[in-house]
Amino acid sequence: MDTRYLYICFALFLGTTLELPAQAAPPLAKQKPAKIIEVSHQTPQGIHEVLRGKLLVEAIDGSVLLEDDQQILHIIPGESIAGQTVLSEVDPLTAKQLGQKTVASLPDGFSFITTRHYLICYNTSIGYARWSAALLERLFTGFHAFWSQAGLEVRQPEQPLVVIIFSNRNDYKRAAEKEVGDASHSIVGYYNQLTNRITTYDITGSDSNDPTTRQSSSSAGNLILRNPQASSLIATLVHEATHQLAFNAGLHVRLSPTPVWLSEGIATYFETPDLTNSRGWQSIGAINEARLELILKQFTPGLISRFIVEDEPFHNPDEALIAYAHAWALVSFLETMRREDFCAYIAHFNKKGPLELDTPAERLSAFKNAFQSEPDDLEQEMLQYIHAIARRTRQ
Repeated sequence: MDTRYLYICFALFLGTTLELPAQAAPPLAKQKPAKIIEVSHQTPQGIHEVLRGKLLVEAIDGSVLLEDDQQILHIIPGESIAGQTVLSEVDPLTAKQLGQKTVASLPDGFSFITTRHYLICYNTSIGYARWSAALLERLFTGFHAFWSQAGLEVRQPEQPLVVIIFSNRNDYKRAAEKEVGDASHSIVGYYNQLTNRITTYDITGSDSNDPTTRQSSSSAGNLILRNPQASSLIATLVHEATHQLAFNAGLHVRLSPTPVWLSEGIATYFETPDLTNSRGWQSIGAINEARLELILKQFTPGLISRFIVEDEPFHNPDEALIAYAHAWALVSFLETMRREDFCAYIAHFNKKGPLELDTPAERLSAFKNAFQSEPDDLEQEMLQYIHAIARRTRQ
């Protein structure tokens, strides 16, 4: 099985992106109707394992991409599979069952609460869990309304969206290292396409393992606002939650060739916090002043043309921050000035399946077909738009 790269999307504390290497299916993968299967295979550690779930992709060499009943994706090499059986339809987990199963996989001391659209697993205060849940529900409502009004077909998630909140940074880092390695030391949260979960920690500033059980959600919000880094902390949570929503509402497809600039540009467009009240966030498309300031200082001609066809600028530590700023600016421009074309562009990629691959030429063609323009031409229009925004904000 060829070694390629699958992406675990997460924002760094300073706004850069990392991606983790993992094995992907061979390039000659064929899409199969989702059916329920049971696969018996041997893990790389030599352990016999039986997995049940939806068959999303079956490759010519017998490798499969399977989604289990917690919506965790498993890429199983064909040579490791001992047997495969088609099962009859299986009832999905209830929210309570999903919560119990998720908590059972976490360290001792976790509880969970459910809201209309989320499952919050936490070992911090109930007040902080409820504050986070309220913020996420506001984002969910705003996200779905925004894209529906824009003309995109958005769907409800099949299961509650899972968010894991550790009580303190140290415990979070120990757990996150298993998924993101050393990056856990510099990030406050991330969304993992393989698990479909957000993992983060209590950002009120407490590094204690003792939950403040009587803390109210408004008290938690006020504690966050007292943190000098409140803007970055809230922005990261909203940013990662936007990724999760995009991959569960039908804007993106997990493990599909969605351009990084598109995914990250949408997340930065939504991330701007509201520090005027304890709720932390309440609006979409507000001017992202940090990104605006950066692009005004370091506008890079030709960068947009590069990341339209390849994701490398987001992987390069020397370019990632400015690439994020350009992605925010481009999404803001396209959503405001070319909304219909932008939605058509999004729809082009949400029709692609998991583990498909796009060449640079295919990515360029998709962009030109959607906007009937060369990237360099749109870059100049975007720059005029950004300078107009800057003038308005300074009045």
